[in-house]
Amino acid sequence: GVELDVDRKAGTLTAALAQLVAIARALDLEARVLVLDEPTSSLDASEVERLFALVRRLRERGLAVVFVGHSLEQVEALSDTITVLRDGRRVGTHRASELTRERLVAEMLGRELASSVGGSAHVGNGQAFLQARGLARAGRIEPFELAIRPGAVVGLAGLLGSGRSELARVLFAADRPDQGTWIVDGVECRLSGPREAIHNGLAFCSEDRKLDGLFPSLSIAENIAIASQGRRSRLGFASRRETDTLARASIERLRIACSGPDQPAGTLSGGNQQKVLLSRALALEPRLVILDEPTRGIDVGAKAEVEQLVEELATRGTAVLFISSALEEVLRHAGRVLVLRDRRVVASLEGAELEAGEVLRRIAGDANRG
Repeated sequence: GVELDVDRKAGTLTAALAQLVAIARALDLEARVLVLDEPTSSLDASEVERLFALVRRLRERGLAVVFVGHSLEQVEALSDTITVLRDGRRVGTHRASELTRERLVAEMLGRELASSVGGSAHVGNGQAFLQARGLARAGRIEPFELAIRPGAVVGLAGLLGSGRSELARVLFAADRPDQGTWIVDGVECRLSGPREAIHNGLAFCSEDRKLDGLFPSLSIAENIAIASQGRRSRLGFASRRETDTLARASIERLRIACSGPDQPAGTLSGGNQQKVLLSRALALEPRLVILDEPTRGIDVGAKAEVEQLVEELATRGTAVLFISSALEEVLRHAGRVLVLRDRRVVASLEGAELEAGEVLRRIAGDANRG
């Protein structure tokens, strides 16, 4: 059911079409078992449903399918039986119809989820550390206002393409704005790029850790230290001992599952790669950490640890700009939520307004709600 130019180069296909071509190749081999390893990680909701419809048709024709994924909703929607793996071991196999969400999460974590993920609305203290006044980039994000106090967690909510990541990149000066200014500790300034942003106390974890963040061929230690070299040495680079010490402290603090600091970062699981990027940001000793989809594509245990880190940072006085497609994650921690629609900030919600239904109404653009 897919119309596709068969002479088109595979490298030009979207992630969704590339996935379907890979499945077609497996079927051409007359495979009896199809293994799908994280097939939905780069797909939007409509593409996921299209893929699932194909998988269901193949299952009806007698093909066995092994679906590997981190999304509990997707695993539950597609599976007849569910096998849980943890730390390289099988901890349970169940009929999907008989397995509760609570039992599934408990087996994945090795502990109850309720005891590992908590949250509170962090509004921050004192005067705003950072303010954005009319920052904008043509075609990417409309002018926006933002003020973040120490210890505050500000969430960004909106649909895919609403401008959340674009706002974050402009705020960090990864994408240079066409207009507007920053105010840091009451002093107006213009940041020319990420280096100046870092110098002023900002750190950024991109939504695409493989494209914009991780250096897969470098070691864990090198990945963690690379952004803070100049801050840790008068000569602009850190010694091997300093790098190793920093990495070992990060591995212990964030519980990075690895063989040691010298392990290539590209060989880690998605969750541990995310922890390496978080460690790099924290090594800068920032006053504001911008986290763009920090829990995307990682397992439920790693998600719980990332969320716990957000809590710890806010409690210690570090401000956090938290972007997540999972609205419940945003609401669990944020003291204020900016709602984006069509690349524009359309609402700033706090207090009693921080309720899922209200946020969703603003995202949808309910005319009666502003």
